[in-house]
Amino acid sequence: MRRDSGPEFDPDQILRDLRARWDRFRGGVGQGGFTSDINLVPIVAGVLAALVLVWLATGSYTVGPQEQAAVRLFGQFRGLEGPGLHWYPPAPIGTRNIERVLETKTLELGFRSQPPQDVQVESQMITGDLNIVDVHMVVQYRITNLRNFLFNISDPGDADRDTREGRPDGRTLRDATEAALRQVVGQRGIDDALTIGREAVQEDTKRVLQATLDQYGAGIEVLQVVLQNVRPPDPVRAAFDDVVRARVDK
Repeated sequence: MRRDSGPEFDPDQILRDLRARWDRFRGGVGQGGFTSDINLVPIVAGVLAALVLVWLATGSYTVGPQEQAAVRLFGQFRGLEGPGLHWYPPAPIGTRNIERVLETKTLELGFRSQPPQDVQVESQMITGDLNIVDVHMVVQYRITNLRNFLFNISDPGDADRDTREGRPDGRTLRDATEAALRQVVGQRGIDDALTIGREAVQEDTKRVLQATLDQYGAGIEVLQVVLQNVRPPDPVRAAFDDVVRARVDK
């Protein structure tokens, strides 16, 4: 008597079963539904929920002690946020700009410290008594109105200082500083610029520059204007030095 060895392994039958299941699944999708064998609705819902949670999590952000954040909803300005942890609808619904509003920033006019070089197109100017001087100056400033700073002026940026496009402390601030300094120097004699009137030149330049920036609505406060080097051009510097020495001797 022969014992029953059980059902024989039939690979063709397995392939036929798999093909039949695939045909039923494809037919269910084509009809706008899913078969009872494979229900994808919970899987798709779970994936979508996870994506929504990740998107919502990207709306969290931190504003540092020296920073301020300007938030926009669908491109329109909605307000400012101070230091701390915040949440705002992430892109593309909401956007935020975080800037260091308490940081003192610096602008160099007439020269560059990195790498060291003179920029004569900025530094050479004519005094009120028709002499030429080379002026190197440093401006210290900070942001006082973040909304105005971000949205009032379209600026091409300044590659020398790596300022971004749209920020008024790029070419706008540099051109306004140069114009203010030329105006002040052009109203004074060369002695004021070189020696006895340096402090007055600094104060007047600061005043004129601040008035210009306020007129633009730049959101910038000028903290200090400091003259670095004020000297005659190289070809006539020796003659000017002789004049100064003669006055000292006298």
